[in-house]
Amino acid sequence: MNVTFDFHNLYIIFAMNKYRFFKLFFLIAISVISLKSFSTEIQNKDLVYDDKIHTVLLYQQGNQLSDPVIKLHSNDKLTLEFDDFSDESYNFRYTFFHCDRNWNRSDLNQIDYIDGNPEGYIEDFEYSVNAIPSYIHYTVTFPSEEMTIKYSGNYILVVYVDDYENEENIILTRRFFVVEPLVTIKTEIPYYPNNLEYTRHKQQINLSVLTPETFNIQAFERFNAFIQQNGRWDNMVRNLKSTAVLSNELQYNYPDGIVFNGGNQFRHFDMKSFYYQSMYIKKIINRPDGYTVILHTDYPRAGKQYENIADIHGRKLIKARNDQKTSIEGEYADVKFTLKSPKFENANVYIIGQINDWLLNDNNKMRYDSRYQAYRKTMFLKQGYYDYMYCVVPEGQNKGDVTLIEGDWWDTLNEYKVYIYYTNPMPEYDRLVGYKDFLSHYE
Repeated sequence: MNVTFDFHNLYIIFAMNKYRFFKLFFLIAISVISLKSFSTEIQNKDLVYDDKIHTVLLYQQGNQLSDPVIKLHSNDKLTLEFDDFSDESYNFRYTFFHCDRNWNRSDLNQIDYIDGNPEGYIEDFEYSVNAIPSYIHYTVTFPSEEMTIKYSGNYILVVYVDDYENEENIILTRRFFVVEPLVTIKTEIPYYPNNLEYTRHKQQINLSVLTPETFNIQAFERFNAFIQQNGRWDNMVRNLKSTAVLSNELQYNYPDGIVFNGGNQFRHFDMKSFYYQSMYIKKIINRPDGYTVILHTDYPRAGKQYENIADIHGRKLIKARNDQKTSIEGEYADVKFTLKSPKFENANVYIIGQINDWLLNDNNKMRYDSRYQAYRKTMFLKQGYYDYMYCVVPEGQNKGDVTLIEGDWWDTLNEYKVYIYYTNPMPEYDRLVGYKDFLSHYE
């Protein structure tokens, strides 16, 4: 990574206050040394790079079911939690980097968008109690008084071991957003879409954005809209340009509309307690080395009647029994999924949801058992409540299709998020000037 600094500005700071200069120079030197250790192989996604790290959560402080979105220049904070199955505690550190709207590292330096120390320590950790296997639970809340954020946009959080020597000591990365709400986002999902063939199945997003006069110059070139369904990244609509630029309004009126599959409500299971078998759990096995939870066999829902089942839009809620402290007394289990279905040729089937950080990888890729004509997968999960769904990904592609197994219904209550980016001219970076989350319709 190339790192450059504005030494003219540093000279001004030096002239004003020598002590502050030397302190600032020291922080920058630390940052430069640290940045050299980050490899281009480290991706700007929600990933875990160490197989001993589990159950990573990043959310608005006080609300585990919230998205990692905070307002610029506010008191909003994010909480990061994770479990480490190592035998000893480590001195974990963290930092974050500004990204453009497509999650590539921006050309900004950390000194541009971070006020204070560019790195922090994760000092809050506890050892698990009566959990088999045992683990260490880590927690940190940021931004802090020593590390504040000056610019809006996309950010990637990086957590690593304090005494690292190379990129192998990076344990996880997580996306988060900092928004400065300068525009007004208007959305609607009509019952009848532009393309009537989609009626009763697809969900069309009607979008318009009201902008302040200061953003009217080159509005078409500088504004980009992104739309996300639930927490999915694979089917996200990216870099939408307005079809019309009116006075203080951007309109997005495409011939076929901005369309998503309606899909279906998420499946779920409740694993907050191992003392009883809740709905959708077939059997709980208590072994000397831990628990095994066998779920009831799932079947395809495509072509069947729609059922309005309440869900949490694909999220997970890590929660143990009321008499347990979830963070250190919550236990893990090998959870076995079975989907009774004919095999999809030239395609793979995945379990999708926050259950696997909305990724499509080996951790949630199912194996087909030809003897029982069913897909199977075992996932290592902490006590809690989980939403999930099955999706089909054709070979060579990275976008999943849930409709082939789950069905496709306009009635589905999906959660959508709209992100509006404005490319700032000086300095040049993508500002997140608008964010809105909304439901496809009201129950």
